[in-house]
Amino acid sequence: MKLHSIAFFIMIPFLILVLYTGYHVFFMDDNSMFPYLLVFAIISTIIYLFSPQIDFAWYSNYPKDFSQKERTFLSSISTFYNSLEEKDRLKFEQRSYVFIRSKDFKLIMKERKEMPEDMKLVVATNAIQVAFHSDNYLYKKYDRYFAYGHEFPTPDKKFLHSVEVNHDDKIAIFNMDVLVKSLNFENRIFNIGLFAFIDIFLHINKKSIPDLPETTSVWQKITDISSISKNDIINTIGYEPSNIINILYTVFFMYPENSMTHFPEQYEVFSSIFKIQNK
Repeated sequence: MKLHSIAFFIMIPFLILVLYTGYHVFFMDDNSMFPYLLVFAIISTIIYLFSPQIDFAWYSNYPKDFSQKERTFLSSISTFYNSLEEKDRLKFEQRSYVFIRSKDFKLIMKERKEMPEDMKLVVATNAIQVAFHSDNYLYKKYDRYFAYGHEFPTPDKKFLHSVEVNHDDKIAIFNMDVLVKSLNFENRIFNIGLFAFIDIFLHINKKSIPDLPETTSVWQKITDISSISKNDIINTIGYEPSNIINILYTVFFMYPENSMTHFPEQYEVFSSIFKIQNK
């Protein structure tokens, strides 16, 4: 549970009561306080266990409006946000706010520290775009996000790379330098943020995906759509993913019009999975 969690603040008075009644029971031998100790301990435990749901309910019902500065920043990093009508922009902002308040973000330098708010929004922007048409935009149980300012090794991948999703630990790790640069699709840099959240989305929702054509032809389609070569994509990620569908769907999100032109049958499947209404 995070210290700025609403559930944490709700739990504070009950924790104080646990300490108070516990002191009387264990140090003052006042057994008459034991039933109260038990009740307060149970309430505290319930709040702790259901803290994600409590936070979600609170932040969903009382989302904070974005400031003009935040909207300007969001507009500068998200082509998708800019394409939305006003009511959907508000939906995007509110979902971004709930996502940021509900997750744990850490920037890893010489030591771990809280990620700056603008970096949190960079991560959230990709998460919300992928799940914009889904109710599960919080990516259940995937609550921890880490960022380096450079490529990094991990226990699972001991070589330098720029993005990784660990489904066992329910975490995602990013090279923030690459992530920020990839937000501008005109840079023709593969978007590692969309790539990671597509991976999580498909894993959570267990979507059945029809077989693709043979890999070589899919890579050619990816290059035709994005004007980004296979080697450049692999170099950006830091390794060749085992599932090419995550790469294909990333370029579908990045360049939807080109995708509909070059790979219409697969784009239709993609649209169905992510509930995208094609115009």
